[in-house]
Formats: sequence, structure tokens, C-alpha cells
Amino acid sequence: MFRFAPFLLLLSPLLLAGCIDVVDVKIPEGQPLLAVEGEITDQPGPYLITLTKTVPYFDEVALPRVQGAVLTLADNEGHRETLREVRPGTYATSTLQGKIGNQYVLTIQAEGEEYRAETEIRRTPEIDSIRAEYRPRASTQNEGYYILYYGAETPGVGDYYRFKVFHNGVLLNRPNDLIVTNDEQVDGNYIGGVELTNEKGANDQPFAKGDRVRVQAESLPRDYFYFLSEMVTQLNNVGLFATPPANVRTNIRNVRPGSEKAAVGYFAGHTVRADSLVIR
Repeated sequence: MFRFAPFLLLLSPLLLAGCIDVVDVKIPEGQPLLAVEGEITDQPGPYLITLTKTVPYFDEVALPRVQGAVLTLADNEGHRETLREVRPGTYATSTLQGKIGNQYVLTIQAEGEEYRAETEIRRTPEIDSIRAEYRPRASTQNEGYYILYYGAETPGVGDYYRFKVFHNGVLLNRPNDLIVTNDEQVDGNYIGGVELTNEKGANDQPFAKGDRVRVQAESLPRDYFYFLSEMVTQLNNVGLFATPPANVRTNIRNVRPGSEKAAVGYFAGHTVRADSLVIR
């Protein structure tokens, strides 16, 4: 009896394979939505806002640009201006200057609809320094240079941050490179040696001597922090136990009562603090 067991083990994958049916799943496309991507910071402008339309999930095409829209941006100090379209679907400010502590309202008139978004620019800590630390191969890490952050956190719970790392001028932009955090566990403390990267940088190349590194720290509004946190969840939502993908939150709302035309994306205010080094 047992002499047939190996044969049955070899045969079982073939039997299972013969039971697999290909199911052609039809996914509803839904109507195109206005997609907004833009920001205002405490650094000199101009500030850019891009308008596109969404496309079906599996379509590998460029997002259609929304041209001819009217965008206005105003702050709580009474400054207001109409943005100019500098290229198809991209609109830029001319004179308005972002300022810490101010609130901003963006109004978009596009394709017969009016949308509005509100944001603010919050306080920010300064970067003390960044460092590149060489580490040999170990059981829990690969050999290479790691980029570390140093700086004091502003006292008072309720601050939210994003960190961007540029390797030889290229932003590290893989899912694991989207770093957002808050001050719940570190309020008012000095942050010494927080690791911002693994040993790999842009184009999956290791950090090496002579490389230029720039770290950009941004202080975020609370809701924008949660928008980015939800993006992190969706970008890493893969594998056997992945949940169905879903749109993340947005601060773009249609102001016309009863309109079914919604929008996605985000218009965000934030600060920018940066430091650079060359690995020696």
C-alpha cells in the first residue's frame, strides 16, 4: 500500500491544477473624479496645484489633465489671489506667501462644479543635524551607510511630521520611504539618532562615500498626517491577507448641495526644514 504514496504525492498537484477555473471578474469603472494635488508652505512660492481626473484602476494611461479651471487661494489675513495655469492642468500662485500660524482656503471652479479645501501651516522644530553612519553586516542589518536624524521636539502634544530623504538629488519614493509620525511618545524630548533609511538609496543603490544626502522635515496639519498614514496603509496593503483597496480621506469637498461629483486628493499646508551632508 505505501509504495504508491510517492506517486500519489506527485499526482496530487496535477489533480488540483485540473480543478482550477479562470474567473473573469468585471470591476465597475465608476465615474471619473477630480483629483487634486497641491501644497502651500512657509518657504517662498510659487506654490503649485495640479488637477487631473481619475481613471479605472487597471488602466495604465496618463491621468487626464483638467484645464481651464479657475482657482483662488485666500488666507485669514485678507490676502487673496487667482492662480494662473502655467501648463496643462497645473496652476501656480504669484504673490501669496505661506506663513506659520495662518489658515488657507482653496476654491476650485472646474467643469461646472465648485470645490473647496481648507488647510493651515503649523509650528515646526528646527533640525539639529543629520548623519550618515556606517554599519557592518550583522544578524539584524545589512552592511552600509544609514541616515540618522537629530533634533529637539517642540513641547506640547499634537505635532505631526513627515520626513523625506533625497539621495544624490533623487527623492526616495518607495512605499517604505513614506515616513510620517507624531509626538505622542516623544513630546518635548531631544530626538537623537532616529533612523530614516535602510542601507539602500535611490534606484536601490547603496549609500556610498561621496554621495549627497538631503533630509527634509515637514510639520503637518493633523488631518494631512492621517491622509498620509492611510496612504502608507494602502501602499503596503499586499499579500495573502490584504484587504480590498479603498480611497483615503480628502479635504476637497464639493460645495454644491446634492452634487454627486466628488473629488479625491489633498491640498496641504506644511513647513519645510532641511539639512544636507556629503558622506565622507
